[in-house]
Amino acid sequence: MKLGFTEFSYGYAFTENLIRSSASGPASAPVFPNLVQEAKLGYDVRIDMPGSPLFFQFKLPELMVRDTAREIAQLGLAGLSTPFFRMPLMRRDLSDQHAHLMQLEAKFPGAVYYASPTCESSAAFNAAYALAQVHTSSVLISPRAIGPLPDDKSHVVSYVAGATIAWRCSEPKKVKVADFAAISNAVTERLAQNSDESLEETVGQVREKVWPLVPEGLRGAENAIRDRFPIALEGADAGAEEDPRIRKVTREILVLREVVRVGLGVDFVIAQPREHKKEVETS
Repeated sequence: MKLGFTEFSYGYAFTENLIRSSASGPASAPVFPNLVQEAKLGYDVRIDMPGSPLFFQFKLPELMVRDTAREIAQLGLAGLSTPFFRMPLMRRDLSDQHAHLMQLEAKFPGAVYYASPTCESSAAFNAAYALAQVHTSSVLISPRAIGPLPDDKSHVVSYVAGATIAWRCSEPKKVKVADFAAISNAVTERLAQNSDESLEETVGQVREKVWPLVPEGLRGAENAIRDRFPIALEGADAGAEEDPRIRKVTREILVLREVVRVGLGVDFVIAQPREHKKEVETS
């Protein structure tokens, strides 16, 4: 069964809910800005605080509702029962997407995930969105936990909502599943470990690690991409001492986000601690 919403809608809702669920996130109805507007709006960034990157590859599964599904009828995989979700992986002979994600995860351990929803219908998806819970109504699966694809055939990851284990098929392999709470805790630990680093340093480190993975043609277009993001942010207080630094870092985050979105097919966010709480918000 189709879920009744698109992969694009899911990816947007996941990212927007992740931002909106933060204490400093927008309280009004969401706006879907284009990239130039995004550069003018900016995000809440704190220069002299650490940051931690997260990369998400969004996948829309099918909902399997019949016991004739191969995972149930033929393989009898433990922990799977109908209804369950079947998340497709990009075939190896059609794209190097999965291999690229594994390479990215090697450079950013614990920061690269397939994200796939556990909402069984458009009504459930809309309800989760209204509560800013799409990111928590998802499974998050490490590409390296899935492992290299063994051949050029079609492969999927099958899971049920709330499970800690999924199955990579066709040849069954157990795969560990994470939820957003676990990832948030891990990010909080990384932020504490890197408490002496500034956001500027974090962005520079991310760029250094990401750049070799990006297609050469896209690397050559870096200046053209950067020109799409005006350096002056609308509404910024030009008299504030840190504004030039904030504008510069925001611009570099937006450039990096566009580069990894186009070049690697993942969405990119930066998590930062709140000033007075040991919790994570995103920029």
